[in-house]
Amino acid sequence: MNSDHFDERSTSALMNIIQDKDAGNENRYAATQSVLRRWRQGVDLEFLVDLLLSESSRDRLRGAHYLAELGQEVEGLNVAATQLADDALSDCRRAFVEYTVNSGRYDQTISNALAKCLLDLNLYVRVEVINWAVHISDERFENFSQLVEAGAGWPEFRFPNPLSNDFWNASILKRAVRGLNIIRCIRDGKGIEQIKKDFPEEDSFIFDIVQFSKTRRERLTKWLDKSEN
Repeated sequence: MNSDHFDERSTSALMNIIQDKDAGNENRYAATQSVLRRWRQGVDLEFLVDLLLSESSRDRLRGAHYLAELGQEVEGLNVAATQLADDALSDCRRAFVEYTVNSGRYDQTISNALAKCLLDLNLYVRVEVINWAVHISDERFENFSQLVEAGAGWPEFRFPNPLSNDFWNASILKRAVRGLNIIRCIRDGKGIEQIKKDFPEEDSFIFDIVQFSKTRRERLTKWLDKSEN
């Protein structure tokens, strides 16, 4: 089937094709691309919103995947996308950060959600926020830093013993400040290897992901050069 054939079908029919394992990979891919084109134009967004807000974790993961594939802001998805920041699934929380990066959106609700994601125990979510913060304006980063240091996004501990609450609040503050300081070092152009030495408490995988992102073009150039020789 050609792409025009898929574009003539209803979104409901296309979603059925995508889920039909017997439809063949080429048809499922073409149906997916047709649906994504519609969503980028703001058409039939209710199908994606329903996935993002579904009680089914499988549906929400599908929705998060589509959201990342869009690669841009779609106004009708903003509310549902932001709600992913509190999702129990780390892939959904990560999709929220990716959508924020792609959309460039920033307000009080989003900043609080990003602060929470900076403290996420999932390293992929945490590093997505770090990469986001590296590239934002000085004014926006200053605002974000103040929110994080003031306790935005921090979990609320309710131990019977208040000293236990104090212990974990101090731990969260330390991790929050360390994250902000790592971001500051990267923004200042400091080398990743040196930053890694300066912050031994941070998981090295965080720095590997940052380095991987920073050297993407360099690796591509080297690979192309080798291919030509």
